[in-house]
Amino acid sequence: MSDENFHSLYPLVSDEVPATLFSQSLLAVFDALPDALYLFDEARVLTKSNLAGAQLQSCTREDLLGRRCCEMFWRTEDTDTCVVDRALESGDKVEVEIHTEDGNRPTAIIVQPLEYPGGHRRTEALVIARDISDLRRAEADAIAQRSFMASIADLTPDEIYALDNNGRITWMNQRAEADGLLMLAGRFFIEFIAEDFREIAQDNVKRALAGQESECEMRALRSDGSMRDVESHTSPLWKDGEVSGVLVFLRDVTERKRAQELLVQSDKLRAVGELAAGVAHNLNNSLTVIQSRAQLLLMRSADDSAVKSLKVITRAVDEGTKTLRRILEFARRDSEQEFKPVELGDLITSSVEIARPKWQSKSSPAQVDVKIECNEPVYVMGELAELREVVLNLIFNAVDAMPEGGTMELGTRAEIESGCFWVADTGCGMPPETAARIFEPFYTTKGKRGTGLGLSASHGIITRHGGEIFLVSEPGEGTRFEVRLPICDKRSRFLKNSSTETANAEDEHSAPEEASVLA
Repeated sequence: MSDENFHSLYPLVSDEVPATLFSQSLLAVFDALPDALYLFDEARVLTKSNLAGAQLQSCTREDLLGRRCCEMFWRTEDTDTCVVDRALESGDKVEVEIHTEDGNRPTAIIVQPLEYPGGHRRTEALVIARDISDLRRAEADAIAQRSFMASIADLTPDEIYALDNNGRITWMNQRAEADGLLMLAGRFFIEFIAEDFREIAQDNVKRALAGQESECEMRALRSDGSMRDVESHTSPLWKDGEVSGVLVFLRDVTERKRAQELLVQSDKLRAVGELAAGVAHNLNNSLTVIQSRAQLLLMRSADDSAVKSLKVITRAVDEGTKTLRRILEFARRDSEQEFKPVELGDLITSSVEIARPKWQSKSSPAQVDVKIECNEPVYVMGELAELREVVLNLIFNAVDAMPEGGTMELGTRAEIESGCFWVADTGCGMPPETAARIFEPFYTTKGKRGTGLGLSASHGIITRHGGEIFLVSEPGEGTRFEVRLPICDKRSRFLKNSSTETANAEDEHSAPEEASVLA
């Protein structure tokens, strides 16, 4: 390197050091640098290059000198001006990233106009080129790894929450967002834990901040305010050897706990079935006596009122006998039923007569206004005694829901494929959490007065009939149960004749089947 060219690149050299020796040392330093260095003069012609610069251009240093900048660093996509021209015209440093001609090597280009002491700017530019292929590959690998870890976090069956040292939520995975908890970021985690478990949750967070892990079961709130059962695993979040936050893993076990409860209930039902099989046989003997005496009084009585009451008694005993038979069949698991046409209007009116003493025989009877709406015959296929049991259960529940009195409405209607009947009351109603469990075995809101089996059994009967039972209730607004059953062909003369024959048989006091069928 000549002294003139050296001074054009680095003009200030101590007078105590020979310029030639210094220039040789500086060139050796430049050649040792891993980055490519290029010096362009005022004509944008390359005058100097280090060894890395020649290697980046895949040629010798002698072949490289004399090239114009635009032959080496072509225009970038956002401008038609060469990057060296842009730097020299503006007087400011320019930084861009370009790709080599083969497109495989991203290169970072820094163009620095030269300025010397005294504020004198020379029309020369120093270009630093750095091969950043390894950096971009490392970044791509890091992004892929981060994406992979994010996918694992999002696809895990657990909800994951990251908390800061104050217990505020700073991040959550998609599983947590999918459960509707989208507005949690920045809020305290314990806000979404059931109040009875907040102390436990807070203690777990403190233990995690102290570097300890903990596990427990608790109840958490959903975004709609409902409760769910969760398993919680709380662990410290480490960074550079120190705890920087807390990770909380929540697994929703509501359905699993419900399945466990149903399994326990199934065991209870099996025990009840075994007990009921023995009780049913003994009760049948008592019903046989009641049925026989009622039939005897019916044949001897001439009083119309007494005859009407005795008919109700014999009918109730007969259906009670059938109920006991069903209990025994259920316990033995050998129930075979043959459904017959049932007219829903008759079912409703006769059930009301049977249940009427429920609200008329109290020492201080509440005023219950009963309204029945049956505009036309509606026939369904079913077992009369079972369906009457459902209606009576709904009537009794309606009366119990109106201790101060009210209105009970019953009715029937025909739909396209279903026959429908309903029982509604103006009683106390029930909240959503109660309505959601009302058909569960052994679930009752009556305390010791209830068994929790009435509505559960009714739901099972309607299901066996291929029907559905629906519930609409609001606290303070009353409750309405509606039952839909597969409808019969109302035009069938068989249905009409069957109903007529049944009525005639009752009027002639024909002897019903013996009540001792269980013996």
